[in-house]
Amino acid sequence: MRELFFTWVAVLYLCAAGSLQAGAPVVSNVRAAQRAGTGLVDIYYDLASPSNALTVSVAVSTNSGAAAFNAPAASLSGDLGSGIAPATGRHVVWNAGTDLAPLYFPNVKVRVTADDSGAPIPPPSAGMVWIPPGTFVMGSPASEAERYSDEVQHTVTLSHGFYMGKYAVTQGQYLAVVGNNPSYFQSVDAYGNPISPDLNRPVETVSWNDATNYCALLTQSDRAAGRVPSGWGYRLPTEAEREYACRAGTTTAFHFGSAIHGGMANFYDYYEYDAAIGDIYVASPSVPWLPRTTTVGSYAPNAFGLYDMHGNVWEWCQDWYGAYPTGSVTDPQGPASGSCRVIRGGGWGYSGWVCRSAYRDYFNNPAYRYCLIGFRVVLAPGQP
Repeated sequence: MRELFFTWVAVLYLCAAGSLQAGAPVVSNVRAAQRAGTGLVDIYYDLASPSNALTVSVAVSTNSGAAAFNAPAASLSGDLGSGIAPATGRHVVWNAGTDLAPLYFPNVKVRVTADDSGAPIPPPSAGMVWIPPGTFVMGSPASEAERYSDEVQHTVTLSHGFYMGKYAVTQGQYLAVVGNNPSYFQSVDAYGNPISPDLNRPVETVSWNDATNYCALLTQSDRAAGRVPSGWGYRLPTEAEREYACRAGTTTAFHFGSAIHGGMANFYDYYEYDAAIGDIYVASPSVPWLPRTTTVGSYAPNAFGLYDMHGNVWEWCQDWYGAYPTGSVTDPQGPASGSCRVIRGGGWGYSGWVCRSAYRDYFNNPAYRYCLIGFRVVLAPGQP
């Protein structure tokens, strides 16, 4: 089989929504190069606009643009799709080896287009909520009672908007995509007492590997059905995305304030919590503790419209666990490698202080399964 390679005769630099006018988005300094010995092509561009939420697309021609830019280019990831903020050095990776036959193409052009409408793609279902790009302070202040030393505050900018599941993935959703329901809480609670089946409880007893496999299968099926465009896919949230989405603009220990009490979330409410005090032991909770998960959406949502960001089940994040970066960062992805993946949010069997927005847990390796751990998905341009 011959190696796939290209001769880049030209690159189209500039495209905007409609005719170019003052204030329209401008794409410039586009450059592309194939990685030696691979079918991967790196495409870089600079993006300028007064808008902070652009939709970027990439098209390819294999005949110098003499005909339409309609060469197969579905395997794209990186800085494309909606919610892209202006910046220099934006990066897209095209897996040309997947999209094109292994042949020599001497006249390839790439077109990068920016649209300033700012509108994300239509959501594939009512269960997804659009989370706009933004900047927030990640971690907890030194004054927050019972905080851990790994919650060092630092400023994070998320330059891309993304969709996030309004709820944790349910047993019914997992069953429909994967074909089985591994959850412990199907017919009994943690003590073995019978409970009514409810496929709207969050799926649990899933590993990080299980969760990422679900994302891959859902991406495949939704693309095939035309519910999401090529270049978009489902994945787990990064740790920064999870905390940003949980806080929804707040700076307190929880998105609903500085304290958590029984009835505010599904947690072990024998131990409530106040950020100024710490643990608050409650001998007889006014809202009886449930030794099991509850139906998703049983408690009030945050300002983004996301439910159960505190309690019910822990949720897997994409990142390996590691020390936070120092200073201000943009789109952090966590360490490149590690032994434990991050989980966030607390769960039905944990005290209130563990359910804080900034709390991180990291004792779980990617194959670990437990009836306290589930996940929710993100839908965004690119692949995990």
